[in-house]
Amino acid sequence: MTVLFVCTGNTCRSPMAAGLFNAAARAAGLAARGVSRGLAVGGPDPATPEAVHAAAAYGADISGHRAAAADGVTAAAADHIYAMTRGHLNALARLFPDCVGKMDTLAAFDIADPYGGSQDVYDEVCRQIADAVDALAARLGRVDG
Repeated sequence: MTVLFVCTGNTCRSPMAAGLFNAAARAAGLAARGVSRGLAVGGPDPATPEAVHAAAAYGADISGHRAAAADGVTAAAADHIYAMTRGHLNALARLFPDCVGKMDTLAAFDIADPYGGSQDVYDEVCRQIADAVDALAARLGRVDG
C-alpha cells in the first residue's frame, strides 16, 4: 500500500508526515509506504533542518529527503492521498480528478505551515502530524488486516 502526503513546498509537513507514517507502519507491521510531494515545489530542496529535527524526535529520519512536485503518475499509483489543508485537497482534486475518491485531509483541521517558524513551531506541527499519522496507521491496519 502506498500513501501519498501532500503539502505546498514539500520541505516541511508532507516529508514529516511520510517519515512518521513509515516509522509507524514499521512499528505496526503494516505493509505500507508513505511518500510525499508538494504543489508548489521550486526544486529538489532538502527538508528544512527544523523538520528533520522534529521528525527525528519521533524516530523518523527525513534527512535524505528532496522535494518533488505532485504529479499524475504518483497520484494514480497511491492507494490513499492525504493533504495537509483543505486548500491542498481542493487543488489536488482539480489537478487529479480521477483520484478524488482516495483523497482526504490528514487531520480534521488544517495543519499550519511551519516554514520560517521557530523549532518550537515545527515541534508542535510535527506533534499534530504524529497524532494524525498514528490514527491513520491504526485505521489502515484494521482495514488491511
